[in-house]
Amino acid sequence: MNKYIAALPAIRPPFLTLAPLSCLVGLAYCAYQGITIDMFDALLSVLGAILAAIAVNTINEYQDFQSGLDLNTTPTPFSGGSGLLKQNPTLAPIVKRYAVGSVIAVILIGVFFIFRIGAALVPIGLLGLLIVVSYTKVLNKHPWLCFIAPGIGFAILMPVGAFLVQTGIISYSLVAISLVPFLITNNLLLINQLPDIVADKSVGRKHIAIYYGVNVARWVFALSLISAFAGLVCLVIIGLLPKLALIALLPLVLCLLSLVYLFRLGDNIAQHLPAMGMVAAAANLTPLMLSLALFMSKS
Repeated sequence: MNKYIAALPAIRPPFLTLAPLSCLVGLAYCAYQGITIDMFDALLSVLGAILAAIAVNTINEYQDFQSGLDLNTTPTPFSGGSGLLKQNPTLAPIVKRYAVGSVIAVILIGVFFIFRIGAALVPIGLLGLLIVVSYTKVLNKHPWLCFIAPGIGFAILMPVGAFLVQTGIISYSLVAISLVPFLITNNLLLINQLPDIVADKSVGRKHIAIYYGVNVARWVFALSLISAFAGLVCLVIIGLLPKLALIALLPLVLCLLSLVYLFRLGDNIAQHLPAMGMVAAAANLTPLMLSLALFMSKS
């Protein structure tokens, strides 16, 4: 039991907040549409999302240790993994059990909901599972798939899935709303990859900064941020979001501040950790602000 406790850092607890906050957007959209929320289904969908995040983190932790990548990285609070297995390699089998167990638990929750609401959940569940199990070894070798995978998994599939569990339908309006946190979540991954470029390249990864260069990565970050600003305003103008949702512009300003340091420091961004921290904060605060606006403007 002590080994299981010692291995808990591999699930990366500080990075698990995004999963429930992403689900909250879907639940808030239910309330905004006047739909009564079933609390059991809501909590179970949130649990499934958290377990999916744990699965991604532990698979990544274990496979990066197996490939030797951990030995070449210098962890920061936002990148490079937890460093757990680098310090204590004997915990690798426990981390693998966490990974396998969380994947099995996610599948069981998905099967429960499929029997509960029908086959509409199958495409979302299969795509999410594919991202979870293939991210480290497969998607990281494809620049654009690697870039958008976190946004699809967290910012789109989780809120849309949480809404689907409550209603039995997929809301394409919610998909459009989810594009705002989608863009910021992708940028979170992009900036967190920069300190590990040399190490990632050594094991065959080809994310945007490696394949196209740091300057292209900076402009991708900038264009994604501009799109998030413009998208949020457009969603309010066309009425898909209430005017109160403009409070979600505030966390986007944090990304704007980070962008200044990103252009100044490039792959040396870890020299200014607050710049990385502001993007992490924005990725969490954006879905939170959207959820609050939807709950407060509900029918």
